[in-house]
Amino acid sequence: MTAPGTSDEGRSPDWDEIEAEAEATPRTGSRRWWVIGVAAVLVMSALAVVWGVSATHGRVHWVYTGHQVVSDTEVEVRFDLRRDPARAVTCRIEAQAETHVVVGRTEVDVEPTESSPSRHIVGVSTASPAITGYVDQCWYADEAPRS
Repeated sequence: MTAPGTSDEGRSPDWDEIEAEAEATPRTGSRRWWVIGVAAVLVMSALAVVWGVSATHGRVHWVYTGHQVVSDTEVEVRFDLRRDPARAVTCRIEAQAETHVVVGRTEVDVEPTESSPSRHIVGVSTASPAITGYVDQCWYADEAPRS
């Protein structure tokens, strides 16, 4: 018995004939795997969106808007808070020296407001000269800070 595309004379196979036979052979299940793959991608995308929304819903969000070095012993940090305006918030503000060592830290309680977002300026006392200040973390006052 000879292979498709070959003759008994030992000539090389006719690759065009072999390709035509392979293309004529119906592929089973190819479309089914495409459908399964697309469905899996859609389900995973939906799960990622739900996880992302649930992880950030109801949390305090802050936007750092700048800092000013007032003196060798104080830095002012400006930030906006986006949150439930009826709830008090606690924010941890830090100041760093040029070597990235924290040289000042304070926690400030922000009382409920009538609207959100709200802008805040907080002074941080430092143990040595600082070059920057920033918001490390904010959380609702009636909850524990996130670690």
